[in-house]
Formats: sequence, structure tokens, C-alpha cells
Amino acid sequence: MYTQLPHHQSRSISSEQRVYDHLLACVRTESPQEVLHRFQSLFLGTSGYQNPEIRQAINAIVKSSTKQEEFSLFLNRCCYILVNRWQTQFDCRYAISQLIDLLGQASCMPASLGRTQTKTRLRLLVKHFAKSAHFQRLRRFSDFINPSESASGKQPLVTLLQRYPYLYKHCLVSQGDTQEHQQVIHHAQIQAQQKFELDLSLYMTDLLKRKARTPQPLIQTVGQPHPGQGQIIQPVHNPTLLSDSDLRSSLKHFVGKVDARNTYQDLAQQFLMQQNAAASTYKHFKDDFYEYLASSVDTKFGQCRFNNQLHQCLQNMFPESDKRTMNDFLMVRTCQQILNFLVIESRQKPKHWIFMDLINNVGSTSTISLVLKVVLICKKIKPYLEKRFALLFNHYESQKQESVQWLVHCFEKLNLAWCGLFGKFDYSYVSVL
Repeated sequence: MYTQLPHHQSRSISSEQRVYDHLLACVRTESPQEVLHRFQSLFLGTSGYQNPEIRQAINAIVKSSTKQEEFSLFLNRCCYILVNRWQTQFDCRYAISQLIDLLGQASCMPASLGRTQTKTRLRLLVKHFAKSAHFQRLRRFSDFINPSESASGKQPLVTLLQRYPYLYKHCLVSQGDTQEHQQVIHHAQIQAQQKFELDLSLYMTDLLKRKARTPQPLIQTVGQPHPGQGQIIQPVHNPTLLSDSDLRSSLKHFVGKVDARNTYQDLAQQFLMQQNAAASTYKHFKDDFYEYLASSVDTKFGQCRFNNQLHQCLQNMFPESDKRTMNDFLMVRTCQQILNFLVIESRQKPKHWIFMDLINNVGSTSTISLVLKVVLICKKIKPYLEKRFALLFNHYESQKQESVQWLVHCFEKLNLAWCGLFGKFDYSYVSVL
């Protein structure tokens, strides 16, 4: 139960902090259903709140919130005080979904039912919150922590978020979130990445072992051992949503030789050495960067329109710096702009027709390879590319998986590329598979 502070202490505590402390005390000592009832009473005004001090604190916050974002940040933190507690207890995680449903219902409630002006404004502030980016992240976290048991393509894309640890930070964390929540997501990301890397390594190692047993079949039917063998060999599960052949060919493409001599990492290293040796101007760098990228694009598609678009995009970048000596700042800014061009610019400008055009014409593996070439010459922008993909994920999150299979394949292949190029396991042997 919440304990009221002595008067001489309470004067030094803000109204927001008073509410935070109250909710924290409640969620530690009460059942999820009791806390949800409190939350509904406090923020949706379905009944009078029993604690007058907290009721007064809410009224003071509502009256002082001159901007919607101020209140949204406050309510967002209130939600995460409950969510962070419940997500650590498996039998309480259901309450996170109920909290989201409760807030979702607020957007459909009338703003005023003959209540006081403060109550009406509170209802409006909560309704706006239920339509905000903060609430969207809460909803994603609810789907993330309580994933659907069905793997059907009828499920929305958001239910696949757990599969892509590189999206966690960008889809589930915002600037105003508590340190505790950020740590929860960071820990979940590390665990998911490690698990996927291990599962992929086990799968690929199993394929290698099975190839060594040829001419025996790659996958043996359970219950039908090979003559002279007493054990049943079961295949290791494919950890992706790609077909077995697509997984093998994609990983081989990302880490193997792409021109009979060089891997993508080799090509990136050669490009950087060439730039360092020449001490070129920014204009020369852009010309060389164009050749570096265009060399990996299918000739027919590139000559049709893409190469001209890419060249024009580069030539229009920072023309005032064309005569300057190339430096790290220009490298980062140029690579960021190229990723905006190749993938998606921003949430405010979500056009991505170049990305769609690439996928439709050269396929998802070649498209992912193209953006990887950018990251390999400037590893600092790896998080920036991940954010571009998070923007795509957020844009399509409510679409059924079966309707955005092209995007699911891109997410899966970026997962593979990250493991192959930046993970702890060596996949150089994939060339023999």
C-alpha cells in the first residue's frame, strides 16, 4: 500500500515524482488486476480515486501541461513503471497487453461526460497519448513480450519483431524511456543475437557434416537409418524463415567470393586503401564511390535507370565540399545520405520506391548486398542502416506477413549478413556447400 510522505518531505517532491513513487509502490505490492483498476481510475476517470494526494497531483500535472508532449512523456513513464515490473514475472506479462487494451479504448471514449474541466482535459490528453508514437512503441513491446503462438502469415508483421534483434533499440526504445527499460531491451537484444548466431552456426555445421557423408541423402527420414548404422541422424532446424536453399545461397553470397577473387569485405578494404593512397578530393571520392556501388548492380537494371539515379544522387550531395580533401565527417554524411536514397529517408518522408525497385528487379539478396557495401566502408553507420530498416518495419507493422513477404525476406537476410560479417562464428566454409 502507498505510504503518504511527511509534509516536510512532500513539499520538495514534484507532482510527477509523487505519482511515479505511488505507482511503483503499488505495482510492487498489489496484483496486476488491482494495479490496472487503479490505473483506469486514475487516468481514465472511471471512478473517484481513493488517494486524495495522488488525485491532487494528477490535477496539478494536467493543469501545468501546456504541451501534449509533456504529458505524453509523463504518462509513458507511468506505463513503463508497471510494464518493467510485469515483464520480469512471466505470470504477470498478460497484464501488459491488458494495459495496452485499456489505453487503446481511451481513444474511442468521449472527451467529456459532464465532468469538470480538469477531468475533460485529462481525458483529451490520454486520448492523444493513445495516438502517439509513445503508445505505438508500447504496443510493439506488448507484442514483443507476449508473442503470438501462431506463425501464420495472417499475423501482422509486428509479431515477428522478436526475430530481428537489430531492430529492438529502434522499435522499442525512445529518448524519454527509463534507464531500466533501455537495459531490459539491451539485454534482450544481446540474448536474441547470441541465440540466433548459435542456431545458425549449428545449422550450417550440420549441413557441412551431411555433405561430407554424401552420397547419402542430406536429410534422413526418422526411423529409416542407413544400412549398417545404428543411430538416427536428425537435421538441425533452419533458424530462419527462408527456404534451406535461399539461406545457403544468401549466406554464401554475403561472406563468400563475389567475383571469383574477392569477398565484399575484400572489395571494401581495397576501396578504402585506394582512397587513403590518393588523398582525393570529395568530388573524386563521389566518383569512385559511384563506381564501387554500381559495379555490384545488375548491368541491365543499372543501365535502364538506376545508375543514373545513383550518380545524380551522389553529385547533388554537398557540392560546396567538392574541392575539399576527403575526411571522416564527409564519409559518414555521404554514406548516411546514400542509405536514405537506397532504403528510406525518414518517418516523415517514408517513400522507399528505390528500395522496392531494387528488390523487384535484382532480388532481396543483391539489394541487401548493396547496402552492406556501404556499411563495410564506414562501419560507424551500421546503427544508421538498422534504423532505416526499423522505419520500414514500423511503416508496415500492421500489414499481414503474407502480404509483405518481400520485406520479411529482407529482414531475414540482414540477420544473416550481420552474423556472417560481424558475428563471432566463421562461415568461410560455406563456399563448399
